[in-house]
Amino acid sequence: MRVRRALMACICILLLASAGCRTKRVLDKSPLVPLSDNALMELVQMHTFSFTSLNGKMSVSAKSDIQNGSFKINLRMASDSAIWMSITPALGIEAARVLLRPDSLMFIDKMKNNYYTGTFDILDSLINYYAEFELMENLLTGNPIQIDPEEKYNASVDGLNYLLTTKTKRKVRKSVEIVENIYGMPSLGVVKERKFEKAKDKYDEDDLILKRYYVRPGDFRVVRSQIDDVLYKRSLRVDYEEFEEVDGQLFPMKITIRASSPNQSAKFDLSYSRIRLNESQSYPFRIPDKYTPIR
Repeated sequence: MRVRRALMACICILLLASAGCRTKRVLDKSPLVPLSDNALMELVQMHTFSFTSLNGKMSVSAKSDIQNGSFKINLRMASDSAIWMSITPALGIEAARVLLRPDSLMFIDKMKNNYYTGTFDILDSLINYYAEFELMENLLTGNPIQIDPEEKYNASVDGLNYLLTTKTKRKVRKSVEIVENIYGMPSLGVVKERKFEKAKDKYDEDDLILKRYYVRPGDFRVVRSQIDDVLYKRSLRVDYEEFEEVDGQLFPMKITIRASSPNQSAKFDLSYSRIRLNESQSYPFRIPDKYTPIR
């Protein structure tokens, strides 16, 4: 009797182990049907968020190697022409106002009575990445950043998402290793410095930028944009979550931005509380006479 029970127990254990292995193998296989790079790119472009004007409110939490803080932003946008922000800290009094145009950036600091007018260079140091108007507009509306339909991409399946990845030169790939940094995001590290230096001398800067876009099936909205600048060893990752329908389109109510470079890193958590589209609005911006310029 004891022998029979022991034998039955062994059989049960083996069956459970076998079932577990089969389940794991099934889970390892994604249920998504592979798509061609052109087909996936077309679907992503078809499902980008579009608007004429946008009005929103958000809360922001910022953490960097330099300072931490939280504040609220009243946001107004005009597609392809203006991004206006009124920034309010915990005290509830407007502390700063920002106006971005495709070719310029302006802001006034009401706490210090000064102002800035110029290029996006000052914003580069804040987000730790090369900033431009189109990047900021796409970042704030959940669209893929720096995607270019004219570039060559590889389409693949990554778990439960589709993945678009830029096609890169073989020597560049051999010279670069993706490692995890403190935020758990991919960051660039050079494996063989000499090979890397030789490789980068042969290619344009654009050839040394690796882009990845994670696309969820069904609505083909990008849930993560990952840009790795091999030349300057900088990474920018933007995650989009909690999509809600706004005037028939899906909009991410939560956006997380992570940026890293050899010198510093930063993280921004954005949470929208309200979004309205295509209403008449203004973008008031005036520099008081008593304010002094930031140089």
